[in-house]
Amino acid sequence: MSEAVATVVGSFVLVTATAFVAAHYHREQIRRKLLRRLDFHRDGWDWGSARH
Repeated sequence: MSEAVATVVGSFVLVTATAFVAAHYHREQIRRKLLRRLDFHRDGWDWGSARH
């Protein structure tokens, strides 16, 4: 019985860890996309101020 409980608990931990890793990866991709957009807009402002 104790082996079955250990197997169930271990499987649950692995599935939970996999879900957390996937969520973290997704958040990082969103963050990179947002930072790229911010850099683009900032560079646009830098070019505009350089003309003055």
